[in-house]
Amino acid sequence: MNAETLPAVGPPTAGYRRALVGTCVGNVVEWYDFALFAGSATVIATALTPGGWAGFTTVFAVFAMSCLFRPLGAMVIGSRADRLGRRSVLAATIVLMAGATVAIGLLPPWTAIGIAAPLCLLALRALQAFSCGGEIGVSVTYLMEFSPAGRRGRYGGWYLSTVGLGIAAGLGATAVVAGLLDEAELNSWGWRLPFLLALPLGLVGLYIRRRLDESPQFAPPVTAGRVAPLAVLREFGPSVRRCFVLACAYSAAFNVWFLFLPSYVTATGASSLAVALSCSLAGLLITAITAPLFGRLSDRIGRRPVLLGATASLAVVAVPFYLWMLAGSTLALLLGGIVMGMVIGAFVIPSFLAEQFPARVRATGLGLAYGIGSAVVGGTAPLLATVLSRQAPAIVVPAYVAIWAIAALIAVRRSAEGPEVTAG
Repeated sequence: MNAETLPAVGPPTAGYRRALVGTCVGNVVEWYDFALFAGSATVIATALTPGGWAGFTTVFAVFAMSCLFRPLGAMVIGSRADRLGRRSVLAATIVLMAGATVAIGLLPPWTAIGIAAPLCLLALRALQAFSCGGEIGVSVTYLMEFSPAGRRGRYGGWYLSTVGLGIAAGLGATAVVAGLLDEAELNSWGWRLPFLLALPLGLVGLYIRRRLDESPQFAPPVTAGRVAPLAVLREFGPSVRRCFVLACAYSAAFNVWFLFLPSYVTATGASSLAVALSCSLAGLLITAITAPLFGRLSDRIGRRPVLLGATASLAVVAVPFYLWMLAGSTLALLLGGIVMGMVIGAFVIPSFLAEQFPARVRATGLGLAYGIGSAVVGGTAPLLATVLSRQAPAIVVPAYVAIWAIAALIAVRRSAEGPEVTAG
């Protein structure tokens, strides 16, 4: 472990508390915007594609292809944050994400512009993914650099909690609209309302982030010169690879359970959209509640034991709970979402990943590991699950998630504990 990694800082200050609130509020807005697409997948397939199963597959193909822009965002935005500072970059990412989300809500339907509708959707989703790829590395870096020694797991848990809250808000807004409107109204104009809500939310997030202080660990001696992503890969290759595998397991489980499954059981007629999204919402709220608790536990016993428990649990529960939830019963969807929400809440990856890289390359290294992992595996997971669900036995999809969980378990076992936890 590099000695430069997250040296101790002083106790919480007003500036730190503002950093915590600014990071977390902005995080909720970012992930609200990102979740709307998956929550509205079946409706978007009707409005912006020819419809039917081909349209449903097209929507998740757009999701997968756009996620390939996450690594680009991680490299471009992360490198800029390591060179020029974290604060201005955090403000820019929220503007980019909110603008793209509102634009999706304004897209003309397939019946008006034909093939241009899904192509424009792909372009706007690429902007969202670019923003998201940069946001993750920079916001986690910023929060961890402000966090007081001995509490980074707890505050990393708050970060993960707000990911759950943001996605829950996106799915919840979609569920409310789906529950209040009839099918014709929803497909015609109702689905656009949650996307347009991103405008005021984005303005609030921007206002808060523009008032943030710069990271206390950002100084010219640390960050002078251009940060080359390939140089980071060469110097910190083993750390990037281990973090990459952990990000793959986390993002694959998250996207299959909370983004793909609700849309799939709705598309197959096993459940209504409102019920499926509401059950996923319950699971995400469990993540929001448990993530700070598991983060606090990791401050006491270490990140590795908590992550070992999380990855092992994911490997065990993935197959049986997925197969149970496919039937579409409300009980199965609810309990399956709650169990997976608790497992995902134990992935204390914000603090763990931040502790693997020194300050001079932290945003770039963390962004690369998570950006590539969440794009190559997490981003393609819903599309892969869609294709496999039609052409392979049902067990194949959860087995895919379980394999990544086992790989992550091995990666965590081979990783070193953070110096702060080791010293404690």
